[in-house]
Amino acid sequence: MSKIKSPFKFIGSFGNMRCYYDPATDQYIMAGKGGYTREQFLTLKSLAENRKNASEFGASSHWASLLYDSLTALKHLMHPRCFNKITSKGKFILRQDFTSTPGFRSVAVSKEPQALTEIDFNERHPLRSVIRENYAISLSEDKKTVTLTIPEFVTARDAWWGNKYYAVRIYVVVAQTADMVYNPVTEKWEPVVDGLELISRKVVSGWMFYNSEPNEVNLSVSLDDPAFSLPGTAVVVAVGVEFSLKANNGEPLPEPHAGSMAIVKSFNA
Repeated sequence: MSKIKSPFKFIGSFGNMRCYYDPATDQYIMAGKGGYTREQFLTLKSLAENRKNASEFGASSHWASLLYDSLTALKHLMHPRCFNKITSKGKFILRQDFTSTPGFRSVAVSKEPQALTEIDFNERHPLRSVIRENYAISLSEDKKTVTLTIPEFVTARDAWWGNKYYAVRIYVVVAQTADMVYNPVTEKWEPVVDGLELISRKVVSGWMFYNSEPNEVNLSVSLDDPAFSLPGTAVVVAVGVEFSLKANNGEPLPEPHAGSMAIVKSFNA
C-alpha cells in the first residue's frame, strides 16, 4: 500500500492496482489487488467458512449503513472512521443469535438495544469527554416524544473542548433501527421494516456562550408515530455537542468535527 503525492489524483482501478480516498487521513491510497476470483470464492469447498463470514459481514455492514444514515444530522460530529465501529457492533449483535444457521444469523437489534449505547462514534473525542453526564432522557407515555433535560447547565463548567471555545449547542436525535434478516426468496439481507432511516427527527438548542451563567436545557423531539408500533425495531436517542471556536459579528461559526456525539439511550418494546 502506498500514498499518492503527485498532483494527479484519481479514484478507481487499472490492471491489478486500485486507488481510493481515505477521509480520515485526507490521503489518496494506492494498493494492489489480490486474492481469489469471484468464481473461486463462490465454489471452492475450502472457502466455505469464508463465505459464511462474508455473508454475515454483509448483514452487519448493511445494518450499519442504515443506522448511520438515520443519524445523518450528527455525522459532522462523528469520527470519519466510525462506520467500522458501527459494523463491529452489528457483528457482535449478530453473534448473539444462537438459533440460526451460521452464515444466516440475524442482526436482531430489537433484542440487544443496549449494545447500541456502546458504539464509539468519536474515538478522538468521546461524548463523555466533552460534556458532563448530568443529563436525563425520558420517553413520554404515548411513546412519541423524547425529552432531554439538563438542570443548571453551566457552559464553563459542564462542556469542555481542547481550546477555549466561543459557544456550544446541543443536539438531540431520535431514530429507529430494524433487525436485519436474510430473505431466502431474494437471497438478500433486508431490514424487517424499510425506510426507518428516513423518519429520524432532531432538535437543536440555541447557542450558549462560554460563561458561568446557568442555563435550563429542556429539549423535546417527537416521532410521527409511537415507538415500538412496528415489531423487530428499536428506538435510539443520540446526543450531540457542537462547539463554535470563533464568531463573525457575534454570530457563532461552527466547524466540522468540533464536537462529539453518542447514542445515550435505546429502547425496545
